[in-house]
Amino acid sequence: MSEKGKKDELTWMHVIVRVFLNSTTHPIEYAKVLIQLGHEPLEPYKSRTVFGREALYYPSVFGYSDCAHKKRDGFLGCYRGLTPKLAANIVSGVAFQRVTENIQFKELDGEVNIEELNMKQRTQRFLQNTARESAGRAAAILVSQPFHVIAVRSMAEFVGEDGQYVGVFTSVGVIYREQGVKGFFCGLIPRLLCDLAALWLGKTLAHVINNYLVEDKDLKQYVSASMNFLASALTYPLQVVSNCMAVSGSGLVAGSPPNMPIYDGWIDCYRHLKQIRGLKRGSSMLWRAYTGPTIMLGGSPAIATNSMFVAPASS
Repeated sequence: MSEKGKKDELTWMHVIVRVFLNSTTHPIEYAKVLIQLGHEPLEPYKSRTVFGREALYYPSVFGYSDCAHKKRDGFLGCYRGLTPKLAANIVSGVAFQRVTENIQFKELDGEVNIEELNMKQRTQRFLQNTARESAGRAAAILVSQPFHVIAVRSMAEFVGEDGQYVGVFTSVGVIYREQGVKGFFCGLIPRLLCDLAALWLGKTLAHVINNYLVEDKDLKQYVSASMNFLASALTYPLQVVSNCMAVSGSGLVAGSPPNMPIYDGWIDCYRHLKQIRGLKRGSSMLWRAYTGPTIMLGGSPAIATNSMFVAPASS
């Protein structure tokens, strides 16, 4: 088999693996998207923090998925939005592969032992590799954004049972008719910023630490993984903003008041979510702390309801 044939085979094997993993984990991702959009159908419960203080928590994402999705829509209901999501992953995977293959640097040709390079050469390779990966990721996000918007909106329909996004082709018609071409790219900027900022931050930290602070080869691998995780956590709010912008103003119940304001832009969305402490929605799968307004009743936190402020009827 030729070198080009081997590359094509590796590309499609990578795509198939991504499709399998995304299909398997979709119910959890589905619940995570709804949490990011601010949909909480289950009441928080009282528990205690690690310091013993009483606090309110929402059920874990697994309980959310089981109760909120299976209970109403059945097992197949847990896979709402899977088709456009897989389309987005396939398109983005192929685009990333093609772009990175066509960006070549003379200095990166052939196998090189990184330990034998001086600091200037290491930094040059780091910048070139990261720049090439950035171009691939940017292209992947750009071509997959329409499918990503359809996927997020399909999942968001769970909130109001709107019934508009019933298929990829039908969804394309709905978006084009209501918002035009720009509707397919709602949330694109924060999604791009999230991905590229996480890439550069993670790789830059790993490069600095591995070349100036750490000498053990095995430890360097853990440093890279740890820095990528840290960078993803720091840029996570932009992921929430991106998904909210994909739905806001779409006409869906989930993206309309009172469930969600119609934002003027992604910066407006970021500011509002920061104000209501919603930038970390969905970041934790198990311990999901309730961040809304509370009052103290008998020394314990409780959610304020309208009935608490109604004067008792006179006898």
